[in-house]
Amino acid sequence: MKKVFQIVLSCSALLLSPNIFADTEAMQVLERMGVVAKQLNYDGIFSYQTGNKLQSIRIIHRADQQGEVERLISLNGVAREVIRTNDMVTCIYPEGKPVQENHRPLGRGFPTDLLRRLSSAAAYYQTSLGKEERVAAHHTQEIVVTPVDNYRYGYSLWVDKENDLLLQSDLLDDQGNVLESFSFSSVSMGLDIPEQSLKPEMQGNEMSWNRTEHGMNAVKMVPKHNSRWQVTWLPEGFNLVTQQNRFKARNGAAVEQQVYSDGLSSVSIFFEKIRARHSHLHGSSKMGAANAFGTIMNAHFITVVGEVPSRTVDKMGNSIRYSESE
Repeated sequence: MKKVFQIVLSCSALLLSPNIFADTEAMQVLERMGVVAKQLNYDGIFSYQTGNKLQSIRIIHRADQQGEVERLISLNGVAREVIRTNDMVTCIYPEGKPVQENHRPLGRGFPTDLLRRLSSAAAYYQTSLGKEERVAAHHTQEIVVTPVDNYRYGYSLWVDKENDLLLQSDLLDDQGNVLESFSFSSVSMGLDIPEQSLKPEMQGNEMSWNRTEHGMNAVKMVPKHNSRWQVTWLPEGFNLVTQQNRFKARNGAAVEQQVYSDGLSSVSIFFEKIRARHSHLHGSSKMGAANAFGTIMNAHFITVVGEVPSRTVDKMGNSIRYSESE
């Protein structure tokens, strides 16, 4: 999911400029991190934790004249492998396991996926240097990424001081609490990676997609069409990036989905036609970094959910209006 930021030549826009807020050295480190994530050969194991869920993943990354090849292998939970060749991604599930069509990489593809999403939303976050720490036996420099408002989360990024590879990322609320974390436990950098290491060992069901179509590295706004539902308030920088209509397989209820994003954070809104009495979220709910808001309007269940603070989904949900004319 992607967007093109609108640049307004006004004082308010200047205040949001990364050149105003960003620490020059911190921005230079971020830029080097982005280059290194694409050009460095590395092989390591990282963990991704959100709420009470923990994934352990091995990542093998190689870059050459043809571009990038990356292989991710799940080490716990459901067995699967992900092979990425430049922007083409293939997810492999073992025989007998259903394919989950969410186009979401293992551990979100850390570290490459986070950096490309962050670069597309830079205008809405300020950066500064933090502490120095050891991560996976490497000396690192912390980069603090703070949102310009309290409608999205911040980040603490830990980058290897020698090779500029991102080794740890913590998602933070406005109190500094860690909501989810990515962290290498071991990693080797700058090594030769043989072709065999990048070949999948698993055989089973496969699903492939182009991440430029389903990712957030170049967020594009889409025009709203054929919808009576209007979201009258959005955080600064959020725009509609996806809209689709479908039917629920269970009861045949019509469901409209709208997705809004600033390039790094995103919020999905579901409008489901009520066909039968069943339980539905009313008010606010939280699971790890994700917050949700539910209500009923014009014979529809409405659910707003995203990895943003609860105030964001609540305010978006309360701003929804139904129009009699499209």
